[in-house]
Amino acid sequence: MKYKTLFFAPLALMLFSTNAWTQDDDDAEATIRLMSVAEAQLPDDVIKEIKLPQHLLDAEPEDQVAAVEKAAEGLKNAEENVNKEKSNNASSQAQEARQHVSEMSDNAKENRENRGRSDPPGRPDNPGQP
Repeated sequence: MKYKTLFFAPLALMLFSTNAWTQDDDDAEATIRLMSVAEAQLPDDVIKEIKLPQHLLDAEPEDQVAAVEKAAEGLKNAEENVNKEKSNNASSQAQEARQHVSEMSDNAKENRENRGRSDPPGRPDNPGQP
């Protein structure tokens, strides 16, 4: 009896709650709407006009040229700094690689010396005829 109750109770609850899931919210705010004919004919309502700040419009041509030259110089300095940083990284990586190679070489020499110093193994005992 308990199994039937455990099965049918959630089923009934789901059936009653589907009405809440399927109801549309008519009070919801629309985030997208279709343009009316008047809006489609008048692009001013649709297109946003972007205006430059007034201090840029009032600037003298010489000031604008100087600003462009200053920006170009700043870009050049930034590129040089990036190139220096890359070369510094490359030289540090090369130095680390050299150290690693020298360590490997030292380890190989030690291994060869240790192998040469060990006593050669003796002949195994003859177990007899097979």
